[in-house]
Amino acid sequence: MKKITTILTGLTLLLSSCHKFLAENPKSQQPVDAYYQTIDQVQSAVNYLYNVNTGPANFYNIGGLYDGTNAMALDNLSGLANNVVAQNPSVRYYASLTMTADNQANYVGGIWSSFYSNIASANTIIAKTGQSKTIDQSAAAPLLATARFFRAMDYYYLVRLFGAVPLILQPYENLNNLYAPRSSVDSIYGAIVADLQWAYTNGNLADKPMGANGNTISKGTVGGILAEVELTMAGYPLQKGAAAYTQALQQAQALLGSAGGYALFDNGNGSTPFDKLRLTSYDQGSEYLYFIEYNPSIQQSAYPEYSLPNTFPQTLPNSNLHVAYTLVTQVWTPSATLLNLYDSVNDIRRHEKQFYSTSFNYTTSGGSPASIAYSFMPYRWFDSTALFSTAASGKYASVYRLADVYLIAAEAANELGQDPTPYLMPILQRAYVVPPAIPAGQSDRRNLILAERYRELAMEGHFWFDMLRTRLYPDADGSHHVTFSALVGHSNGRGQQYSNTDLLLPLPTSEMQRNPNLKPQNPGY
Repeated sequence: MKKITTILTGLTLLLSSCHKFLAENPKSQQPVDAYYQTIDQVQSAVNYLYNVNTGPANFYNIGGLYDGTNAMALDNLSGLANNVVAQNPSVRYYASLTMTADNQANYVGGIWSSFYSNIASANTIIAKTGQSKTIDQSAAAPLLATARFFRAMDYYYLVRLFGAVPLILQPYENLNNLYAPRSSVDSIYGAIVADLQWAYTNGNLADKPMGANGNTISKGTVGGILAEVELTMAGYPLQKGAAAYTQALQQAQALLGSAGGYALFDNGNGSTPFDKLRLTSYDQGSEYLYFIEYNPSIQQSAYPEYSLPNTFPQTLPNSNLHVAYTLVTQVWTPSATLLNLYDSVNDIRRHEKQFYSTSFNYTTSGGSPASIAYSFMPYRWFDSTALFSTAASGKYASVYRLADVYLIAAEAANELGQDPTPYLMPILQRAYVVPPAIPAGQSDRRNLILAERYRELAMEGHFWFDMLRTRLYPDADGSHHVTFSALVGHSNGRGQQYSNTDLLLPLPTSEMQRNPNLKPQNPGY
C-alpha cells in the first residue's frame, strides 16, 4: 500500500507541475552551453580526449587480438614487420599491397571516425571554454592547450594517411558545415602548427616529461611533436625544405636544452637503457614524451600477449610456470629486412632480450636451467608478471620519446649542412658496444641518421610515416651498412612493389556516400 501511495503522490506532483517540468533542461541532457561553466567540467571533457576509444590513443590501442593496432597495420604495410595471424582481411591486404576502396571501407572508416570524433570533442572544448564567462581563462589555458594538442594530433594522422581531408575547427551547431569539402594538405599542416604553437606558447603547460606531469600532456610533449611535424613538412609531400628544417631544429634544440628533467635512459640499477624501455617501473620515466596509459586494474594493456609466439606451451615443461593469458600470438614480428638493419654483435638493441628475444629461460622444478626457443619476438612488450601470474598488464604504449627528438635534431642539422654529431652521438653511445664513426659526407650521414630512426624507434609506429615523408626505403648489405632507395618501385619484401597509389589510404566509402564533397577518391582507388 505504501508503494502505491508513493507512486500516486509522485504522479500528482508530476501532473501539477507539468509546465514547469517541460520548461526545465533535463539534467541528463544538459545543453553544451550550460555545461562549460567550471574548470572541473572542462577537465572532465578534456579527460575524454585521452580515451583509448578515440583519437591517437585508439590508433595505438589493440582492437581485435589477432589484428593488433592501426599502427601495427602500418608497420605491416612497411614490410619491416609481419602479422602472420591477422583475421581481419583488411589488415592482411596491407601485407600484399592489395588495398582497394572496397576492401578497406570498414577498416579506414573506423580510423576516420575515431579521429574526427576526437576532433569534434576538442572543437567543442576550445570553443565553449573560450566563450565561457564563468571560467578563468588563465586557469583553463593548460586544458585548452591539451585540447589543441589532441586536435593537432588527430589532423596530423589524418593528413598523412589520407592526404587532403575536411578541416573542421568549429563545433557542429547547425547543418551549414555538414558537407565540408577537403582542404589542401598545406592548409591542414598550417592548422596543425598553429594549434601546437598556441599550446606551446600560451598553454602554460608544465615543462617536464609526461610521466612527471601526472600522465598528462606537457610542454615537452607538444614541443617534441611540433619538431616532428616541421620535419615532416620539410619532406614529402609539401617539401618546404630549409625553412621547415630550421624550425624543426630550433624546436628540438629548445626541448633538448630544457631544464625540465628530460633525459635519455642510461645504464644503471642493473638495467640497460633498453631494459628500462620495457620495465613498467620506468613507464613514467624521463625519456617519455607521449604514451598511452594503461592500468592492470582498470584499463589493461594486451601488448604482452604479443611477446611470445602461439607455439609457446601453456604449461612449461617440468615447471610450475603457466601462461596466465588464454592466448599469446605473433601479431607483430620483425621482418628479416628490419633485423638485418642491426649489427647483432655491436648493436645492443639487437642483443638477446633487449628489443627482441628468441628464447625464454627458466628453472625447472628440479632446479635445472631450461629454455624454450622460438623465432624473433618483440621483447619491448614482455611483462613477466602479466604473462605468468595476473594476465593483466599496465605496461604503457610508447609513442614519442626523447630519442626521437635527438634524431630529429640530427636529421635537420645535417640537411641544413650543419654537424649532427651533438644530437646523433648520444643515441649511438648508448646503443652500441663500439659506437660507429659519423661519416664526413652529408649523404652518408643522412643514411646513418635515417637508419638509426628505424633501429631505435621500432615498435612505436614510425616506420611507414618515415617512408612517406622521405619517399625512401632502407636496404642493408651483409655488413648491416644501410643505404636508401626510392620507395615507389621498391619491393615490400614479400614479392610486391610499392606504387604511388600506396602512398595514401582510400577515403572511407561510407563517408564519400554521406558527403559528396569528398570526391574524388584518392588516386588509384
